[in-house]
Amino acid sequence: MDSLPDWNDLRVFLAVARLGTISLAGERLGIEHSTVSRRIDRLEADLSVVLFDRRRTGYSLTDAGQALIPHAERMESALLEAVEESVGLGVRLKGSVRVGTPEGVGIHLIAPGLAKLHREHPDLHVQLMPQPQYPSLVTREVEILITLDPPEAGRYKVARLTDVDFSIYCSPGYRDSHPPIRQLSDIAEHDFVDYIHDGSLSGLFRVLEELTPHPRRIFTSTSILAQREAAAAGMGLVALSPFVANLSDDLVCVFPGQSLVTRTLWIAAPEDLLRIKRVRVVWDFIRNLIEQRPEDFLRNV
Repeated sequence: MDSLPDWNDLRVFLAVARLGTISLAGERLGIEHSTVSRRIDRLEADLSVVLFDRRRTGYSLTDAGQALIPHAERMESALLEAVEESVGLGVRLKGSVRVGTPEGVGIHLIAPGLAKLHREHPDLHVQLMPQPQYPSLVTREVEILITLDPPEAGRYKVARLTDVDFSIYCSPGYRDSHPPIRQLSDIAEHDFVDYIHDGSLSGLFRVLEELTPHPRRIFTSTSILAQREAAAAGMGLVALSPFVANLSDDLVCVFPGQSLVTRTLWIAAPEDLLRIKRVRVVWDFIRNLIEQRPEDFLRNV
């Protein structure tokens, strides 16, 4: 190798590795896909290796490409850190941090809490992405992910936030107009509101099926808030955590004081990005915010 690779070529390499196609990488970087292809070709020529297997379905990393990833990501992280220091951001935080989170947690816990963070760091911009389908850490759609289903492999830092209890709720009108529920087996004869289980959601969202094997779903949605509204309107029973169920007094708990299913909420981020101060500040803020509010997640607190 006669010369060091161009950093812009490595930046393009990371985008293609994360997104899987040159067209998506071009969109993310704001450049033509032909430029993406040309930079990948040049990087491979500079390194005298093949970094990607080109297929109709997209680009997949070769062993050489996999080996280059951690080095390129360390360079990316070092550059971001250097930019922070060179423009004095070590004193005043500035820039954006993208956070992916379950819908209810993001809208009703994280979003209101961000007012305090904004007062402390007015130039720090948190881009909140509350979605049923979690955005990807692998493709760097977000820098921080709050999830029930944390990554089990890779260069990520993962920390437990809290346990989350789920119980069964319904509207007072539904309770009063349907057969009484005295024990868990009675719910099999009732209507349910639930997620759309089409393979796009983690299996950890299949709470109802742990309570009754064949729930009679009459309304489904990718949105937990839409499910809550449907149940509050009297459509059926719904499995909710306390922070969603207690948004208003229009639902009653079918099994008061009982947690029927418990999940664990995690926070995850690429290890290299946590060396960047603004990402680390948002990470710490979210952990502190959730740890201070156990009553929003647990039935008996």
